[in-house]
Amino acid sequence: MTSTITLGKAGRLIVPKSMRDLLGMREGTKVTLKTSHGKLEVVPEVEEVRIEMRDGFPVILGGPPRKRGDIVQAIKTERDEGEDRRTSRRRSA
Repeated sequence: MTSTITLGKAGRLIVPKSMRDLLGMREGTKVTLKTSHGKLEVVPEVEEVRIEMRDGFPVILGGPPRKRGDIVQAIKTERDEGEDRRTSRRRSA
C-alpha cells in the first residue's frame, strides 16, 4: 500500500486510517523511526496481547483491533494454555 502525505506543523506525520487499521496502530502506539539511504522507515512496535478478568469477564488488552471470532479464539487459546500448565504441574508432582 502506498500513500502520499504532506508533512504537518512541527514535522508531524499523519498516517492514513487505512494504513493504521492494516497495521493495528491506534493512539498511543509506539513507533521506531529509521533512516537509510535518504529514506525514512516507520515501524510500529508490536503490542503484547493479554487477557485480564474484569468484573468476572475476560477482556483482551493490547494488539490490533479484532473481530468477534478472533476474540473467542483468543479466549479459548488462553484457557487451553492454562489447562496445559495445570496438567503439566500435576504430572511432575
